[in-house]
Amino acid sequence: MSVDKSGDPPHKGTQSIDRTTKIISYIASYNVEGVRLVDIASSLNISRPTAYRILQFLVLEGWVMRPPNSQKYFLGHSLFELGLTAAPQFKFRDLCQPSLERVARKTQHVSFLTIRSGVDAISIARSKGASFELPALQIGVHRPLGIGAGSLALLMHLPDNEVSNIVMKNARRLRSFADMNISTLLESVKLCRSQGFASHDERILRGHSGAAVPIIDVAGNILGAISVTVAAPRVSQEELYEIISILRKESKNIKSLLSDDIGYAAERVRLLTQP
Repeated sequence: MSVDKSGDPPHKGTQSIDRTTKIISYIASYNVEGVRLVDIASSLNISRPTAYRILQFLVLEGWVMRPPNSQKYFLGHSLFELGLTAAPQFKFRDLCQPSLERVARKTQHVSFLTIRSGVDAISIARSKGASFELPALQIGVHRPLGIGAGSLALLMHLPDNEVSNIVMKNARRLRSFADMNISTLLESVKLCRSQGFASHDERILRGHSGAAVPIIDVAGNILGAISVTVAAPRVSQEELYEIISILRKESKNIKSLLSDDIGYAAERVRLLTQP
């Protein structure tokens, strides 16, 4: 295959788009604390000058921002505006919201709806129970798959090789979460599979425990997970099984409501399961 003087392969326009989307996705994964140019370049195997040029363009267009006197990049206002424009297509979230409210009311804890995004999970909706304190998992924040009950429910249902690949890719980020590391997360997946549902204590999220089940459509696709997060290091076995019973009932309710017209959810699953 021929290359140009810079060592780049042909179809540079497509390559630039690929690099740009990867940079945006990478920033999204670290959007709470921000990420530096050097980390973007090294993690994505892009030269620093190339990464800098792309970032400068994204800043100019408002897709990415860098606050004054900071070396860190965050997602910008243009992406927020695009998200608002796309919101009417998020029918899956609206369909699940009544179930989230029933779960929160019955358990007296915070309930979440979580979806997969590549090697990450994102909580896209929640409902607060009687507890005034909101847990650490906030809406719209990217976290490594396996961090949080809903995220763990999504990870545990993937094939072994895919689980291993995802956990290895997220190895560096796992260190930011309590006592989490590769072996601990893989053991958590194994335990959750054996018990038939996802649950965790504060080893995944300091001061919080949780439980979750997947949301599966009529074709067997996992569209997301419905979960409960408890502001306590652990829950009793009795309460855990009670929570799982409530979650499973609502997961079935959601499945019965699913149709062919649920907006982005089915397309997201299709893209995630492509080779």
